[in-house]
Amino acid sequence: MRIKSFLIALLCLPALVWAQERINSPKLYLNIVVDQLRTDFLYEFSGLYGEGGFKRLLAEGRVYPNSYYAFENVDRASAVATLATGTNPYVNGIVGERWFDRSTLRAVSSVEDKKYKGLYSISPYAPTRLKAITITDEMKRASRGKAFVCSIAPDEDAAVIAGGHAADVALWKNNSAGFWSSSSYYGVFPEWAAAMNKVVQGRSAKWKPLYDVERYNNFGDDAPKAFGYAFDGKNKVKQYKTTACINDEVAEMAMAFLKEGVVGGDDIADCLSLTFYAGNIDGNPMEHRPMEVQDIYARLDGTLSALFAQVDSIVGMENVVVSLSSTGYVMVSSDDGAEYRLPSGTIFMERVQALLNVYLGAIFGKGEYIEGVFGSQLYFDNALIENMKIDKIDLVSRSIEFLKSLDGVEDVFSIYHLGGTLSPELQYVKNGYNQACSGDVWLRLMPGWKVAGSSLTLTNEVYRTPVMFPIIIHGAGIEHDVVEGMTPANILAAEMARLLHIRRPNDNCLRIF
Repeated sequence: MRIKSFLIALLCLPALVWAQERINSPKLYLNIVVDQLRTDFLYEFSGLYGEGGFKRLLAEGRVYPNSYYAFENVDRASAVATLATGTNPYVNGIVGERWFDRSTLRAVSSVEDKKYKGLYSISPYAPTRLKAITITDEMKRASRGKAFVCSIAPDEDAAVIAGGHAADVALWKNNSAGFWSSSSYYGVFPEWAAAMNKVVQGRSAKWKPLYDVERYNNFGDDAPKAFGYAFDGKNKVKQYKTTACINDEVAEMAMAFLKEGVVGGDDIADCLSLTFYAGNIDGNPMEHRPMEVQDIYARLDGTLSALFAQVDSIVGMENVVVSLSSTGYVMVSSDDGAEYRLPSGTIFMERVQALLNVYLGAIFGKGEYIEGVFGSQLYFDNALIENMKIDKIDLVSRSIEFLKSLDGVEDVFSIYHLGGTLSPELQYVKNGYNQACSGDVWLRLMPGWKVAGSSLTLTNEVYRTPVMFPIIIHGAGIEHDVVEGMTPANILAAEMARLLHIRRPNDNCLRIF
């Protein structure tokens, strides 16, 4: 009889364990992504922090201080997509904020979709270009649609991609009138967000230091000078979105959403995804605006502290799992290379296109072989090549040979480099490529060089040294730990799936290339 009772108890044990996990499952996943947050600055500026924001996460959470993206040319959209899906652009389809569209021969946004209408905006956006499932999509699927997902970000690509395909709400601040906007993809514009639009539109925003200037001494400035910004003119919203002010507004929108009581009211985990900013104003070089970047970190720390207090009062922090991560790149737009006699230069892609057309014309016959250029990528006219019965592999090979001879070009890649078993370096290149939107050939520039496109606007200086950023996971029974090794960004989706007791997104992997 005792043996029979023991067997019954043993059979019931998995159900009891499962029930216990259900009880301990978070009610809210608070996903925080900070654009351009750096590990070194996060620690360096700790003297400016209180106890309830960054310090709380660092002291209580599991910290991966040496996180990185396993592909080149990381930007906001490609980073957020990788965090959300656990896959690289080769799979998830988001190679950047924008790319060249062969069907229209123009640059398109990573979240543009004209089948939908903008709400408080004339621009239509949706996650249809995102080709992989996100952690929030899996939350929806696991709960049979009952999990509520809200994503709020300064920019549309971060808001849409972080929300995933199945989000209930995605909000971003448009660059024209500065309204919080959305898309008909998500249904009716939320009433609480419309009310907040009335609040924020009546303000006259200004930004000045939070503390006395003497506290901003992390860059060794002996005589720091106070700054002050008011936002007006044609690009005032874009400039505003690169300051500490936008972080306060994102948090304010989040708190207004939380007060609606939509999340945390049952045992089904909901998700609030927020994107903040920690780069420098207008993408200025860090050395030109040292006090501003310190103030952004200091103010963001206070913003997070207030947000956690609000979440605690509504949901209870014991019922919340928080992830903090970063887009893992830094805008580098300094033009001082020549001043300090550093290796530097600019490649003008219009000239490259013209020269390559002349070169290929001399070999294969006159023609406009390149139909588009975007960044350092070249897109060939496939219809022309087919009509002229040219072997494309031969044409690409000759193009690479020519392009490698140009000043400032370190290497040239094409899709024909990326098949079979690859070296770690080529796998790194492949991870950032996607056949649907990447070019036929693309240039890797020498460090310190820039690309100028048709608008003659300089893009980021090439800086391939990885920008280490933190991933921090707090709550859900996580014990404090610091994982010192190099950590790929796609670990976040895997860890959150484990803590939320759901499946990983459909192509999440942890291979480190």
